[in-house]
Amino acid sequence: MGTMITRYRIEDEVGRVLTVEGFFSYEADDALQFRSEDEAYEEASAFPGTTVERFERYSSFPDFFLSEAVSVQRSSA
Repeated sequence: MGTMITRYRIEDEVGRVLTVEGFFSYEADDALQFRSEDEAYEEASAFPGTTVERFERYSSFPDFFLSEAVSVQRSSA
């Protein structure tokens, strides 16, 4: 059973999304996703000229949180 969930992603001026690898791509499926809008804005502050965009997606696992794993990796680096 799945559900629609709200997530946030960071986009640059031309509509590319920030990926888990830390670069911008036109592939929206590769976007780094944030559960918290505040967390997305905090990350976006490192990339001048970007915006935080809200979107809805279907998930079989509503508690899946990709950016949490990435945040842990980045903080340990």
